Amino acid sequence: MKEKNKRIILIIGVVFVILLITSITYTWFKWRSSNNVNVRIVIDNTSGLAVTFNGGQNLSGQLEPTLTKEEGIIKTFSANTNINVPMKLWLKINSLPTELRDSTFKWELYENSMLSNGNFSAASILSNTNNGETDYYLGATYIDNNTHNYTLYLWIDGNVDNNENMASKSFDFDLYATVSSDDFFGVSVVKHINNLYNGAAKSTATVNNITYNLAPSVNLMNDRHASMDTDINGGDIRYYGANPNNYVWLGGTYTSTYTFTSNGKSITRNIGDKKLWRIIGVFDGKLKIVSNDPISTTNMSWDTSANNTSGGNYGYGINQWGESTYSDTGNVYGGSDLMRLLNSGFEEESINNSLYWNNGIGTVYTGRSNATTANVSFANTGLTTAEKNMIDTATWYLGAYTGNSSYVNVQYSSERQSSTLGKNCSSGNYCNDKVVRTATWNGKVGLIYPSDYGYAADLSQCTSTLYSYSDTTCKNYNWLKDTSYSQVTITPGYTSSYACYVRSIATGCAISNNYASTTSRVRPSVYLKTNLVITDGNGSEQYPFVLSIPE
Repeated sequence: MKEKNKRIILIIGVVFVILLITSITYTWFKWRSSNNVNVRIVIDNTSGLAVTFNGGQNLSGQLEPTLTKEEGIIKTFSANTNINVPMKLWLKINSLPTELRDSTFKWELYENSMLSNGNFSAASILSNTNNGETDYYLGATYIDNNTHNYTLYLWIDGNVDNNENMASKSFDFDLYATVSSDDFFGVSVVKHINNLYNGAAKSTATVNNITYNLAPSVNLMNDRHASMDTDINGGDIRYYGANPNNYVWLGGTYTSTYTFTSNGKSITRNIGDKKLWRIIGVFDGKLKIVSNDPISTTNMSWDTSANNTSGGNYGYGINQWGESTYSDTGNVYGGSDLMRLLNSGFEEESINNSLYWNNGIGTVYTGRSNATTANVSFANTGLTTAEKNMIDTATWYLGAYTGNSSYVNVQYSSERQSSTLGKNCSSGNYCNDKVVRTATWNGKVGLIYPSDYGYAADLSQCTSTLYSYSDTTCKNYNWLKDTSYSQVTITPGYTSSYACYVRSIATGCAISNNYASTTSRVRPSVYLKTNLVITDGNGSEQYPFVLSIPE
């Protein structure tokens, strides 16, 4: 215990309720035994959920500056129900004096490991008004027919200086849970993710002079459109970190056993297993996701081309993703081989002919000069009807970057400009195609951007350029990395001599340029329709968000 000129003693009462409970006030004076508070739990079963909480209805104690949270107030409770249901925990703040809105007044919530944490500083208390009440969001968890045990710690951190004006003040609140909130079931998944981010305590991280807002308890961050000119909460919201709860299921299942290697481990999907996706983030009101598993164990080329001197870039491919034209003839260029594999409309071709879109079996390009192919089945991993019905047409950006060693904000900005595209040369064996490069492509199935990979890292740990994401502090805190295979992105590379480069993620987890014909594993990315709602799950791999189209 830290000694001070004035000893600060705070007694806080904690009341756990479901949906409704009367307020209880604690003061800084030590309670006499006769003044122990009797807590009445009122359970609202109007939703038909049988939720039971245990852990004691009486609570009294002292709070003063301490070196550890274990010396503060500890509230333990358990919950279970007969169905799978998400649960959100809240504090209804009835009164909180300005003097107590201090960053040294902290809380942490645990279920085995820490679920969330924060403090009661004015900056971290976000008003979430509900029927005229101010609710402070503690975090979300998930309960089922097993008993789940929780511990809430409240303490004043004595390892730093405390505000002496906190003495003799009262803190009045209710601790309660909601188990059938509009933020979960039957409401837009986009709204839910926005609510998770907005309701969580924030910290900041600065990389290449851009300061970002992070919400560590829910592994969400705001990219502020890679610019300090954008408000710190004014950009797009993304999932980041080693393994956030960003799993989502669109209804597809594996129809046969599928085994592949990921991050050094052999993974087997059995018949009936959910075909999972992962949420990259919310962009302009749309959810962007990426396949959790590669769609084939066969490595495939982004693009390959004829090995000639009059338009084939020496056989190494053409780095134009979408449909375009030839500058000399005006004829239509169909787009990259991989784009034609993933999307509909190319069924009449003999190779890469919309096989993934149609669950087809056929031939794909796997090397330089149009000479190497392989027979691949997408009957197990291709898009199901349910998945296709949820995918929306979107605008994908095809801006290029001029080098390898870029920070994530520079990469993000380069992807969204039109002055620098995939071709910056006019002659030579690697620059003799006549295809007009475009700044955007409108379509359904694409790939991640390099910036998606960059922002998937925990920027409080990773401050390197994308070329140095092989650093342990970057790759260990990035859920999009895979050390077992290289991954290709939708973004072209840009040099003064090559028109066949695309940006890719190596097995060492750094981003660099590679020939378009270089083979890699493919994890498609899509944007979802804006009307999708959550019908089950909490985003974990065990309980992924289940999405559906409302009737």
